[in-house]
Amino acid sequence: MSCDATVIVTAAEPSGMGFDSQATAKLARQAIGRLGELEQRWSRFRPASEISELNNAEGAPRTVSHDTMRLIEALVQAWHVTDGAFDPTLLGTLVELGYAASRDDATLRTSLAPEIMPRGRPADILVEPSTGWVQMPRGTTLDPGGLGKGLAADIVVEELIAAGALGALVEIGGDIRVAGAPPSGSSWTIAVAPVAPAGPPRIVQLADGGIATSTSRLRTWNHDGRHQHHLVDPRTLRSADTGAVSCTVIAGSAAWAEAFTKIAFADDTANAMQRYDSRQLAASISTADEAQHESVSWREFCR
Repeated sequence: MSCDATVIVTAAEPSGMGFDSQATAKLARQAIGRLGELEQRWSRFRPASEISELNNAEGAPRTVSHDTMRLIEALVQAWHVTDGAFDPTLLGTLVELGYAASRDDATLRTSLAPEIMPRGRPADILVEPSTGWVQMPRGTTLDPGGLGKGLAADIVVEELIAAGALGALVEIGGDIRVAGAPPSGSSWTIAVAPVAPAGPPRIVQLADGGIATSTSRLRTWNHDGRHQHHLVDPRTLRSADTGAVSCTVIAGSAAWAEAFTKIAFADDTANAMQRYDSRQLAASISTADEAQHESVSWREFCR
């Protein structure tokens, strides 16, 4: 997934009087192994992944795992719910702008057929959960991107709690999902990057849910003499230039939090804040002038 991951997990002793270090270590290993499995299935940089096979199927149906079916359903649903601000079919544009290789391993590259469209047709992606097959229109490709990271965090936390963890936090490249009891205190305390690069972090407290940050300050490069970043405005098919440099959203899951951050990069800040408030979403946008714009709901979590 071209990023670091953090796992925090606690398990109770059978007596219920403290933490069981051996059980905690076992659960942590389970989480790390599961993240590796999801990366193998979802990475657009790995030619044998299920996502890569779908992207190169040229319109033919493919059978996928339950994990990948869940991912694709989430990608399409996020496109609908955000009115296209989150668009998972911009992979062709990203590659054209120069983001073809993994940021961690340049030997891993996204390989696409010449007829791939800069923007695909999410509404025409067909999924059949009962049989496990997916069919995408010819020329449409998917990039799990940040939502894939968020969903991976959601899945692993869900499985840790189901396996007996008292509490769990999984963070993947800035997308965080928490559930259950933290190691101390009554809620999970999370530091959000400051508005100004040299400023203090902002502190958010969550009992259960997801928080995600998207920023144009990371994953940057120069291509054809122009500065580029990985957040593409679906209206212009260029690196977003809406004034926002970062956006953090709190939601019921990390996947949804990640999807809704894209509103800040597909609309001007005033309209984006109106959209967040209309949905009662906790959101904070930082702009290039180092100003901070917060939704009404944000103040319920920020300490």
